[in-house]
Amino acid sequence: MEGKGQSNEPLCQMQNTHLASKVRKRVEGWKKFRTAQSDDPEQLNWAANIVQYVNYIHKATTIWGGAKDGKALPILRKEVPFLGPRFLPPSYLHAQKRSATPNILPGPTYLKPLHIVHPVYYPHLARCPQCNSDNVHWDGWTTGGHREVHGVNREETALGYQLKCQLCRDTSEDGAYCFATTNPTFWEGKEHWEVPRE
Repeated sequence: MEGKGQSNEPLCQMQNTHLASKVRKRVEGWKKFRTAQSDDPEQLNWAANIVQYVNYIHKATTIWGGAKDGKALPILRKEVPFLGPRFLPPSYLHAQKRSATPNILPGPTYLKPLHIVHPVYYPHLARCPQCNSDNVHWDGWTTGGHREVHGVNREETALGYQLKCQLCRDTSEDGAYCFATTNPTFWEGKEHWEVPRE
């Protein structure tokens, strides 16, 4: 515990180093599976940082284990913005507003928007696309990172979460019981009005 007048700087540096390490690890893990998708380091790094943010939001707003009825849901502190599910890359205006002499680089101009398909934004997707069971659990981010998709106005990316169905795991003959929310199989049985528009 810090005394009066002591700075939080060392603690912040430790936390930032830890987060940077997690981001680097995630990017390296994604690169192993990017055979059919681009592996632009800036795009991967940006997506990995967004994953860290979404993980934080999810952890801060989820009741874990044996929650009792009547308990209030955890809420975000008012200092923490609730962003997403669509994340737009920073513009030159962001750089100009954060520094009197911004270091403007062309790299961020080429970043594509990222849409996150995660239970923190879409809790109603917790149904098996194969058998429609709600006996499912969310099981982590897709191992290959984001997918590139065609947006209405420009190219975009989407990053999903994996859903495992216990009923399909126990009864499926073909062994399919794990579905990524960015996989076409997850959406093929849904009507257009069932696709979330948040």
